[in-house]
Amino acid sequence: MNPHEVKRDNVHTAGASVRVISNSGMDLLKSSGRKCRVAIVIAACCTALVPLGNAEAQNADTSILRVDLPSGRSYAITTPSNITQVSVASPDIADVIVMGSRDVVINGHANGESDVIVWMADSPLRHYRISVHTPADRQQIVLAVKFAEVRRDFLRTLGVSGLYRNNHVRVGTNRLNTDNNVNPSTGDLTVPSAIGFGTLLTDFGTSSLLGLLEADEQSGTARILAEPMLVAANKDSASFLAGGEIPIPVAQATTTGAPTITILWREFGIKLNFVAEVLSDSIVRLHLRPEVSSLDFNNALEIAGFKVPALRSRHIESTMDVRRDQSLIISGMMDDERQKTKDGIPFLKDIPILGTLFSSTNWQRNETELLIVVTPVVTDPMHPRPQDVMHFLPDSSLPAKQALEPRLPAKPAP
Repeated sequence: MNPHEVKRDNVHTAGASVRVISNSGMDLLKSSGRKCRVAIVIAACCTALVPLGNAEAQNADTSILRVDLPSGRSYAITTPSNITQVSVASPDIADVIVMGSRDVVINGHANGESDVIVWMADSPLRHYRISVHTPADRQQIVLAVKFAEVRRDFLRTLGVSGLYRNNHVRVGTNRLNTDNNVNPSTGDLTVPSAIGFGTLLTDFGTSSLLGLLEADEQSGTARILAEPMLVAANKDSASFLAGGEIPIPVAQATTTGAPTITILWREFGIKLNFVAEVLSDSIVRLHLRPEVSSLDFNNALEIAGFKVPALRSRHIESTMDVRRDQSLIISGMMDDERQKTKDGIPFLKDIPILGTLFSSTNWQRNETELLIVVTPVVTDPMHPRPQDVMHFLPDSSLPAKQALEPRLPAKPAP
């Protein structure tokens, strides 16, 4: 809730004695032309008693304006007509300073409640109920975190494989460096399954020479956007996980010497852990650890017949002071990885132009952009934001109606 939010609550009060500033005292304050503190005096000796019936009639049409004010803060009031009198119930909790003929300022000092009543010349009186509290009282923090990641991958492979074989000599390179893919009885060649997208196989019109050319290019983009939101009380912790857990087998030694396999569970997905503290009505201190992780089967390991995927994780852990209701970029990263690998026969692969026939080249490039933004919002648990409240429609069905109908009295005939 806004620190200076005003709520209206209709009440009916009976006549009561109040401490007021007399008209002559108000004229003196206005004539001074300076900011001065309103002195509260007892005007019983100079104010006529008001009949009880008139007081009740006047208060019946008066509403109380509730003002929520943190200690050490001020609330300004501008009236439509000149102010004639001001009453403060507890000046130790909140007092009033007259700024002009139509302007006053209420200052909060200590925790508690106090009433301020303002009389005007040509308008009905205004009754304010001031609730003064520390900035951290009765507050909770709604933390919204945004993960934005864009990844671009590029892979290009160009390779040449050759095989020369006769009754006395056999020479093979790259994928044809063994006879695993050659049928020994027929001499037919089986192209490996793990090969590039495009292939060219030729025997050059001879029975001794065989050549294989393969070319492959892969490119792709990925975008990850996660927006977890979590609510926690002031100075308390909260955690959030949207994902799952993967089992990881771990071998442990025993006294018999035979290892035993135990299962270790590892969380993955979108995680958020934070502790928030309201330092003032404008600053929030956050200690948070957001994380986004996903399964990576390209780098999986096989342990005792189990295929354990790796985890691709992005996370930070930091403590910072953030202005409430404002977004702050707490982490940013730009990663550009480039890799070029050339595999071939020593010395021959380095020959200009002809070296391509004796080598295989692999180009790989990975680009990653990561951005993490946090937005803390301080709310009042007694008055939550509309977007934080879920409204349920009342159930209009009567499940037990059929069971009760036989026992209900019969309807009278028309």
